[in-house]
Amino acid sequence: MSDFWQHGPITTIHRFPGLKVSALERVVKGHSEERSAALLIPALASEMEGAAWPVILAELRGASFLDEVILALGRATRDDLARAKSDLGGLPMKTAVVWPESENLSSVFGKAAPLLDIGPPGKGRDVWIALGYILGLGRARAIALNDADVTTYTRELPLRLLAPLLHPGLSYAFTKGYYARVSGSYMAGRATRLLASPLISVLVKENFTPALRTIGAMRYALAGEFAMTAELASMIPIPRDWGLEVGILSSVARTLPFEKVCQADLCDNYEHKHQELHPENTTKGLNRMAVEVTAALLREVEQVPENLVAAYREQALAMIPKYRADALASGLDYDEEKEKLAVETFARAVEKALGMDAGEIPEPLPAWNEVETVVPGLMDRIVEAVERDNA
Repeated sequence: MSDFWQHGPITTIHRFPGLKVSALERVVKGHSEERSAALLIPALASEMEGAAWPVILAELRGASFLDEVILALGRATRDDLARAKSDLGGLPMKTAVVWPESENLSSVFGKAAPLLDIGPPGKGRDVWIALGYILGLGRARAIALNDADVTTYTRELPLRLLAPLLHPGLSYAFTKGYYARVSGSYMAGRATRLLASPLISVLVKENFTPALRTIGAMRYALAGEFAMTAELASMIPIPRDWGLEVGILSSVARTLPFEKVCQADLCDNYEHKHQELHPENTTKGLNRMAVEVTAALLREVEQVPENLVAAYREQALAMIPKYRADALASGLDYDEEKEKLAVETFARAVEKALGMDAGEIPEPLPAWNEVETVVPGLMDRIVEAVERDNA
């Protein structure tokens, strides 16, 4: 998005026309000795069969600004581990596969269980374990995270996440990515456009908290791409569920002043696998995501607005004519009935989240600096276990 608008408390790093990626790489790489960078990719084993995986590997071969790439591989077998190690072996930087369900890591966490319950498998848990490994190594100053299903991936994506943290003239501690999302001839990103954005607009009217101000200032609050300093990564808890992105933003807002947080335009268009809406089933797809994202947002609320569901629905429906105009005037198709169905599905998800007991909302996994006081040496044991898995 080649504008230059700065709005709200968070700095926006724009993707200006004529950007020289190689020039930015040289600036970042030139200070890599004192400001080393790691890329963390959480993935399901099945994603190695997807169209995005070879694209990501090809792009990372030229990512000279990265010192290490770590793959957190969920729902994997030993054969999947061998495949992942082989695939990463073709990259020029240090690499490792963190297999959270491996016997070695299971043993480590089994012994820690009386003091630390890491819960069932999931993306948030995989990210948390992989962060423990990266922090245990102690090499990276900054850590970027992107998903493994991005078919439009280029090395510019992690570069632009890391540049505000690694550039010698800047001192940011957290970058959140944003982008346009068009799939075929339709606008994508329903969970952000039709759930998160209007819901946050309603909540912030009565809850002008740092967390909601930070989340509300983000152009794509649910983006899975972000980067943070290793110091920050050690200080914040990591949510286990679909609330990962919102929960991390909330923790960042509680930990950092606004001037240490920025968002960066990452690419022309971002395309990855799409979740089905599943309007009648709150345990699947976008419907489940909507419940968990709403629950994460409600954790940041001091006062729940009266008639929240109705207020959300009104705000979301008011956005539809704007998105319709944006799509049609840009030569895209727009299915207004499908958009309204999404709003109604999300409204029911908001209602369900409002009725959830505290026990139904999983507590985030604790910050790693806290873990090390409860289970001293755990990061070292994770490093040893991962190294055995990668031997």
